[in-house]
Amino acid sequence: MELALNMCNRHGLIAGASGTGKTVTMKVMAESFSDAGVPVFLCDVKGDVAGICAPGQSSEGMEKRIDKFGLRDRFVYQGYPTTFWDVYQEGGHAVRATVSDMGPELLSRILGLTAVQEGILHIVFQIADDKGLLLIDLKDLRAMLTYVNEHRTEYMMTYGNITSQSVTAILRALLPLEQQGGEGTFEEAADFMHMSPAYFSRYFKGKYKRFAEVSFGTLSPRLCPDETV
Repeated sequence: MELALNMCNRHGLIAGASGTGKTVTMKVMAESFSDAGVPVFLCDVKGDVAGICAPGQSSEGMEKRIDKFGLRDRFVYQGYPTTFWDVYQEGGHAVRATVSDMGPELLSRILGLTAVQEGILHIVFQIADDKGLLLIDLKDLRAMLTYVNEHRTEYMMTYGNITSQSVTAILRALLPLEQQGGEGTFEEAADFMHMSPAYFSRYFKGKYKRFAEVSFGTLSPRLCPDETV
């Protein structure tokens, strides 16, 4: 089965029961797009296609399939230029987001806040939004929490009850996150989705050669057949 490249800018669905080859089909399509110079973004949370970065290894079963489908004269094991988005910021391209992007609900889960403390965090975010303030990193959030606590009597009639105990509990909950390296996750990140392919290629070229761990997704641009990342 073949799919014309100029027909690939449409929505598609790969469906089937377990073991029917859905993931392999997607992987082959990603490899083909990369060969054609089309950048590919894969949400690969479980790491099912992380091996795309390294050449495959020959096996008896694989050799039989190569012969069965008549691919002996043109099949070659090869890896593809791959950049891994890394939540831990240790081996790949760091995954970053602003505190405002994270939002109070998700941040409350990360911090393990109570329902009351989560309510206070929602108020803090709302006050920041109403004032047009962007919370970029944890320092911004700390400053905003301190500000709201100092002016809580001014805001209680508009946003609801704000107690110093809840605010200080939130500040205390930020400490483990900062100590475990979470502070680096919260900062303004470049928006790669709006970069041109040529700029995208120049940005990554030579920066990342190979990564051992995939934490979030796989980004595989190959803009020219002889160009590697």
